[in-house]
Amino acid sequence: MKRVFYISLFLSIFFISCDNDDDSSTEEQEVVENFYALKIGNNWKYEYFKRDGQTEEFVTTGVIEDVVITETALIDEETYFVFQSTTTGNEDNNLPCAPENGITTKSKRDSLGYLIEEEHHIIFSNENAEDYLLSDNDWGDLYGVLLENQQEIVMPAGTFNCLENEVYAILENTGEMSPGRNKAYFSDEIGEVYGEYSSVNNPEHIWEKRLIEFEILD
Repeated sequence: MKRVFYISLFLSIFFISCDNDDDSSTEEQEVVENFYALKIGNNWKYEYFKRDGQTEEFVTTGVIEDVVITETALIDEETYFVFQSTTTGNEDNNLPCAPENGITTKSKRDSLGYLIEEEHHIIFSNENAEDYLLSDNDWGDLYGVLLENQQEIVMPAGTFNCLENEVYAILENTGEMSPGRNKAYFSDEIGEVYGEYSSVNNPEHIWEKRLIEFEILD
């Protein structure tokens, strides 16, 4: 009986000691990094703008995209989050940087700091500063790269500190880098905040995607 008593006493002291010593580590373990705000129910609303060729001001195109994470999906034994976009105002798909009208879905996940789609297409990098391949095409290959400094971006939805990825093309016929650039801005635990879109040969961007509302669940 004494042996059972001492064993029980030892275990009690051990667990009390662990509780006292590991309070901070337990709290740290409960903190889950979620740069891309991947959680069911999180939602964002974007408005698309186009540069006016005469005034150089950006005016609304009337295209609105509502995005919500609706569920998770298991693809190739990996958990993806399903982004459902409902787009209005993009009749005949006249705005190339926005989804076509109606409802579209894309499955995405965080893979070692990269936001990727189910075809392993990279959307954004928040850690790796090496250039990454987006797609290869007959006219050239598209690459993205994480730039060094954070940017403060002011949107209708608020002011955000963002990481910036730049997208460029290596042209097939010349092997040179394209004059045009696309830029994507994501904020930690908020997700996509802002985008700039250009044609391949135009160094000045033509379209913008702006975050106007969002809800991130606790």
